[in-house]
Amino acid sequence: MKRVVFVLLVLFFAQAYSQDTLYNKALKAIDEKRWFDAEHLLTKALKNGEDELRCSYELAWTYYCNDEFQKAINVLKPFLEKPDSIPSDVYQLLGNAYDENGNSYKAVDIYTMGLNKYPNAGNLHLELGNIKYKEGNYREALYWYEKGIEKDPMFASNYYRAAKVFLMSTEVVWGLLYGEIFMILEPESERSKEFSKELFYAYRDGISLGVNASVDFNNNIIVYSDSFERKNVFPSVFNSIMLKCVKGKRYIDISTLGQIRKLFISNLYKEAKDFDNPLFNYEKKLMDNGLFDAYNYYLFAYGNTKESSSWINSHKTMWDKLLKYLRANPIPLTNNYYFSRYTME
Repeated sequence: MKRVVFVLLVLFFAQAYSQDTLYNKALKAIDEKRWFDAEHLLTKALKNGEDELRCSYELAWTYYCNDEFQKAINVLKPFLEKPDSIPSDVYQLLGNAYDENGNSYKAVDIYTMGLNKYPNAGNLHLELGNIKYKEGNYREALYWYEKGIEKDPMFASNYYRAAKVFLMSTEVVWGLLYGEIFMILEPESERSKEFSKELFYAYRDGISLGVNASVDFNNNIIVYSDSFERKNVFPSVFNSIMLKCVKGKRYIDISTLGQIRKLFISNLYKEAKDFDNPLFNYEKKLMDNGLFDAYNYYLFAYGNTKESSSWINSHKTMWDKLLKYLRANPIPLTNNYYFSRYTME
């Protein structure tokens, strides 16, 4: 009897190892965009009895990436009959497949179904916002992105999308702040590198230097937000303090922008400390630790690669200290302490 049990255990672990290998090989194929190989491996893994949900999700993702949206739908749709086993990512991918297949109404149904089960799922708020964004309904898109920020403050993509909308609007200030939080949450991604440029250019373009220095990060013509229904106080405070900080500067590069931002934080906590929030508090702690200059080169590196490369090469010790600090001290965002323009009133 013991011998039979031993043989069965050997067969079980051998099969489990084989199944895991098939799955891992499929993931590697997906990473390398070898869609046919991934499909073959995942189909075989499913036939061998490997984790149905995990393999089905990756198979649907393979089809999705290869623009075979109906096949992705066919793989994931049966899981709706057993909702207790479905994570929010399945609702997201299934909804995305419907949307790409030309059925945005069904996509919204799927996202909403998922949100009813996972009311704090930032990824589902994101997708509902993306639907509205594609329709050109930026105000409703922002509603979903910002609701996602409130419900899931550590999910980076809602900050990214909200920032994108605001940087196109007359309320650029919110794009600056949401964009910076996005970069803290998602460092070194391709999106982060792209946003490093956008953030630098947005600051540079909003500042006019010279005898009649001025800043323009917000004006009274509110395009995309619903702030006209609220107090909307902070943007004017931001402009007012920022104007004091740019006076005397002759040009804008990463170095001078860092000086301006350092003055801004110092003056804000002297003149308007009621607007303290996780982002400004995080910046203040970087200043207290002598890392704010390095942080600005980190933040705007791709806005001026020549300047940032030169600074990093000549301040290697400080740069390494910053990276170590950022890894050990993530921005403290929780459902009770997060950044939103609605917390800045």
